[in-house]
Amino acid sequence: MKPHFAALVLAAAAGLYGCRAEAGGDSGAGADAERSAPAPAPVAVGPQQQQQPVIAKTTTQSPAPSPAGDPVVARVGDVVVTMGEIQPTLLEAYGLNVLLNRVRFELAQQMASKAGVTVTDADYAAEREQTFSRMFQDASKEDWPQLQQQFFEQQRITGPEFELVLRLNATLRKIAEPALKDSISEANLETAFRAMYGEKVKVRHIQGSNLQEMQDAKRKLAAGEPFERVAEEMSRNAKTAAVGGLLPEFSRATTDVPQSFKDAAFSLKEGEVSDPVQANNAYHIIRLDARIAPKAVKFEDVKDSIRQELYNRAVQATVRELRAEIDKQARESLIIEHPELKRQFDERAKAAEAEVKGRDGARNQLERERKRLTTRPATAPLTSAPTTAPARPLPDAAP
Repeated sequence: MKPHFAALVLAAAAGLYGCRAEAGGDSGAGADAERSAPAPAPVAVGPQQQQQPVIAKTTTQSPAPSPAGDPVVARVGDVVVTMGEIQPTLLEAYGLNVLLNRVRFELAQQMASKAGVTVTDADYAAEREQTFSRMFQDASKEDWPQLQQQFFEQQRITGPEFELVLRLNATLRKIAEPALKDSISEANLETAFRAMYGEKVKVRHIQGSNLQEMQDAKRKLAAGEPFERVAEEMSRNAKTAAVGGLLPEFSRATTDVPQSFKDAAFSLKEGEVSDPVQANNAYHIIRLDARIAPKAVKFEDVKDSIRQELYNRAVQATVRELRAEIDKQARESLIIEHPELKRQFDERAKAAEAEVKGRDGARNQLERERKRLTTRPATAPLTSAPTTAPARPLPDAAP
């Protein structure tokens, strides 16, 4: 990390109102700063505040002097407001996010430099264009500034913070792109075509309330009993049990089928039977009867657009991996010397650790239950596994 980094962070935090993020250094091949891009419109420090016009006033009274060494940032009559008075509030409100994103930015620059990657003004402009296109896809460009301001207020972030994250993403994208060139195969395109343009599956299922019932059904299937008969006898879905577990055909885009159920169904080969799948507080055994090819759209007509879509997804996935690598490096080497920022960081680290422990605990409990069910004798009494889904992962600190 660069010398006097904490001082730079404090200066950046103190200048958040209406200021542009620092250009990011002059590291040549790895530079992530958009030196000539227009700065975002000034935004208010807090979402509840609105910018008001500043009206200069004259006074015949002598202004009060400021404490020695503490710069004056504003005056109201005889009252002066100094940098030292507003800096603690800015640090408490924005300091940690600014610090963490700045650390990410510095590490990304180092990574780009080692990879021999040069980030240009055009790269930053393209990243900004793509980001706003995704965020405001149903709006015209003329409305982007207003929507951007609304987004800042809703997310409690500032323009400079957002700009810093954009530059970080642009740098990571530029690192990721060379490795993904020509990485999309013909098989990838055909699989994506079927998924994106309506390939459907015809499946049967056996629904149970716990893993015990699923194991009993699997044993009957393994003994040679027809899937349809087992579904009629054992499935707890009365509607589909009456027709041998048959479900209406569905695609990956079907909204009333749980995602875990769709993922399992589309991963099967015709005639193949799945292991128990948990979905919507129940368990299912699925058999794929048939795949139904897309209609109306020809593969060759949309091949190029599919390739671009897959490439964009691959780049985004690689960027997430690079960001995770940067975060790991920061956790292992970051030393925060400012007391307030260190306090905020320690509190966030404790919350993240508790989240991970809760998520891992739920996963381990489900795994223990699965092993117990698969190793105990069939005659042993069994209880159902918990159906609570693991906790969602902790969101990124970046805005």
